[in-house]
Amino acid sequence: MAGILEVESIIKEYKSGAKPIRVLDEVSFSLNAGQSMSIVGPSGSGKTTLLGLCAGLDRVTDGRITVDGMLLNSLSEDELAELRNQEIGFIFQNFQLIPTLTALENVMVPLELRGDQSALAVAKDLLSRVGLGDRLDHYPTQLSGGEQQRVAIARAFANKPKILFADEPTGNLDEDTSQSIENLIFEINKEQNTTLVIVTHDNDLAAKTDQVIRLKGGKLV
Repeated sequence: MAGILEVESIIKEYKSGAKPIRVLDEVSFSLNAGQSMSIVGPSGSGKTTLLGLCAGLDRVTDGRITVDGMLLNSLSEDELAELRNQEIGFIFQNFQLIPTLTALENVMVPLELRGDQSALAVAKDLLSRVGLGDRLDHYPTQLSGGEQQRVAIARAFANKPKILFADEPTGNLDEDTSQSIENLIFEINKEQNTTLVIVTHDNDLAAKTDQVIRLKGGKLV
């Protein structure tokens, strides 16, 4: 049975003068639907690059990535955007909320992009689920870091994604806040039976996932 995420011998190089720089070198792994995985390794080991490639935000130099049976290499930019909108959720270290929109509006965006008539109800429900039912009309600048990340979690799960990518989701938060954010991600992830891929420096967080892959110098170790 093929996994929901299949990464086969991928290479990623960036042009730098005459000599290309290889950021990822022959990386392969597979993840089944509903499972969780951490990508760990020192800074500069290629973790975030790998996450971006798996999420269809960038393209491989060589090798193959398949998400839910779709070969990313063969998709156009429009098809990749459609895939991200329909099947993929993101949580970023720096929250990436739209500053001119309220918490409620931020969570509604992905639903409205899909033309979902229940956007308002779903967004309200998710925000109350992450403990922000009373902060719907607050703008990102009026929320703490932990609260902003809760909005980002609600937004990420709004589309009921098949696969969720989280890049250092607790990287900018203090220890207590990090703990509650981690718990939330795993709880909602389990409820929705989402596949979860987390890039993290935190070994305790990595230990909570079903599978851990370690990168060093762009290679799997």
